[in-house]
Amino acid sequence: MSLTYREKPVKDYGTYGFRFQDVLSNDVANIFVLGREEKMQGDVYDWDGLKRKDVGTYVFQYTLSGEGRLDIAEESYTVKAGEAFIVEIPSDHRYYFPKDSKGWEFMFITLVGREAADCWRFMNEQNGPVLKVPPNAKLIQLLLKIYQDTYDQKITDTYYASARAYEFIMECYRLIRNIEKETKGFSLQITKALSFIQTHYHEPITLDEIAEVSGFSRYYFIKQFQHQLNMTPVQYLTKIRIQKSAELLRLTNSSVTDIAAQVGYANANYFNKVFRKVVGVSAGTFRTSKDVVGIDHLIID
Repeated sequence: MSLTYREKPVKDYGTYGFRFQDVLSNDVANIFVLGREEKMQGDVYDWDGLKRKDVGTYVFQYTLSGEGRLDIAEESYTVKAGEAFIVEIPSDHRYYFPKDSKGWEFMFITLVGREAADCWRFMNEQNGPVLKVPPNAKLIQLLLKIYQDTYDQKITDTYYASARAYEFIMECYRLIRNIEKETKGFSLQITKALSFIQTHYHEPITLDEIAEVSGFSRYYFIKQFQHQLNMTPVQYLTKIRIQKSAELLRLTNSSVTDIAAQVGYANANYFNKVFRKVVGVSAGTFRTSKDVVGIDHLIID
């Protein structure tokens, strides 16, 4: 396998292209391209579905913040935070960064194979080309995980990549089957905040920064966040950080200090204090315990 990486200035985002020596049959889905990008005013980003060379590919692109545009035949869609679009290549479509958009941050995965083709056609028939998907949905969490695993060079062969492609396809089916349940209850402003937390939890972000992303005042943002999620923004940020740290504790050999830094805590002692309060045991005990500790709902003073 050869892996290509194009680094974005300032932010460590990139686009990965997968090319495997072992070629599976066309019945098997696989990853073709995976990436995360951020476009600002003045940037050029424009893809025409009838002029591309990657024939027989299927794109899922999810907006993290800002907005982009998708034109299909005579229909035009503005794709905002918390929304994804799906397209087949080749087909009569164009997606691009419009001049009137202040910015567009997004992630995308492009798949190949008959299973991907069947899934994309099913999603389009059931829902159309644009899907509302909250950033805490399992599908988006999986996309983030696949991207992180790629960044960490954990996807090393065609078989593992194919397994992740299948996993993504199955989660797409699950989303469409439960589309109303998945998308219920989050306003655009809160969706922007959730997306920001999900993608920046490892940074020293503040409540004021999260509120600014939503477009609400600090007070009104906290009120709306609690109303829609039944927890405060800080509780939600802590929940995400502890969930991520629990995964790292179980799946890696990184030290507790390193894991604390990876999930946004500069002080390992404070991280351990928060972890113990949330989970009930220290990070070290959690790592060595044979009992599986579930973390679904957190109540933090």
